[in-house]
Amino acid sequence: MRAGVQQQLLLCAVAAAGLGGGMAFLTASLPMKTWARSVHRGAPMLRVASAQGAAANIPSAGELFIADWLGIRTKTVAHESRAWSHASYTNQSLILQLTAQIEQQGGQAAADARDLVAARRSLFHALLRHDYNAYIRAATSIGGLIDRRDLPNVERVPHPSRTLSDLTPQPVDRALLVGQTDLVPDCTLPNITFAESPLDRALLFVFRGLVQKETGYRSSKEGILGLLEEGREYMLRPQQTAEAQHKMVYNTLAGLLTPVMPPIYRTFMSGTYWQSVLGESFGPWPWAAALTAFITPTFFGFLVGPSRPNRRQDGSLGGLVVEKCKYLQESGCKGLCLNQCKLPAQQFFSEGLGLALTVKPNFETQECQWSFGETPLPPQEDPMFPQGCLAGCPTRAALREAKQSVSCS
Repeated sequence: MRAGVQQQLLLCAVAAAGLGGGMAFLTASLPMKTWARSVHRGAPMLRVASAQGAAANIPSAGELFIADWLGIRTKTVAHESRAWSHASYTNQSLILQLTAQIEQQGGQAAADARDLVAARRSLFHALLRHDYNAYIRAATSIGGLIDRRDLPNVERVPHPSRTLSDLTPQPVDRALLVGQTDLVPDCTLPNITFAESPLDRALLFVFRGLVQKETGYRSSKEGILGLLEEGREYMLRPQQTAEAQHKMVYNTLAGLLTPVMPPIYRTFMSGTYWQSVLGESFGPWPWAAALTAFITPTFFGFLVGPSRPNRRQDGSLGGLVVEKCKYLQESGCKGLCLNQCKLPAQQFFSEGLGLALTVKPNFETQECQWSFGETPLPPQEDPMFPQGCLAGCPTRAALREAKQSVSCS
């Protein structure tokens, strides 16, 4: 074991005490630990030794992964859950101690910190599965000291660049929002430029052709901007309904997959293809949600930009997070997001492919969580889906000119 060097690392821990009641800010001065590898029943362990001589073993990333895969709540996870149950226990958090050591080693990109980063990642995975509220507090407290892509789920984890002042509701013309009185704050993160692969361009070309066939309208604009203009024109037609928009997108997705793909998916993934004949469903198969999340990013980028597999809110495999949605960034419209993406996509996966899907857009960061195998709530019953229109929505100007009203919830 290497000799310990006493240092101090000041971490700003944001503890979500009583998540519904606001944020409490806790500054914790953590004594830096000395770490060593030891052998415990034939498996590598990470040991932390404090200045007072107390020692605690942290299972290796491999052990934590196996326990997570089997759904076992280990003593380590129970300890971490307790550490985030109250602010007075937070300095006992192994995640904070791991983070302190990672920073001492030069940050998560340093070669010497590789094992520590892997152990922290696995501990986050286990905490997400067994104690979601503790996971949110822990992930929030680390903030900018962890790459957001290294978190297994970011649905309710505030972006490090967001502040409480950004979340103040803004007034809006009630006549334009069917009685709703608040605007949803716009995303304050900078826009990004999306690179398009040849596959992205080909899929967007085919997708736009299908949309034009369904709507009877063709925009002169190129790429995603043309697709958005076509969708907005269809949305703003007199007497237009949300159901008609859902059907248009449903038919477009069905055309994109061709008649060949849904039966294959329903046979080998959702297991529902023979339900009409046998009277019962054999699925979804255990691999359906995880494999769908793994495959989808390749064929998904033309519409939403880069995405990657992650964990669902319950800690299970089968999640996918869009890092910054191209469709939402370029449209700036919650109505288009809701009625021409979220709801019809959920409907298509459930009815057309036989696998439940929950789509959860984050309008503050323009991230979007897709959770395959998870049954969605109606938007009006989902506490995480904000009511009202986006503050900078360009569709409102068109509505004002047409003297129409629309609901974005």
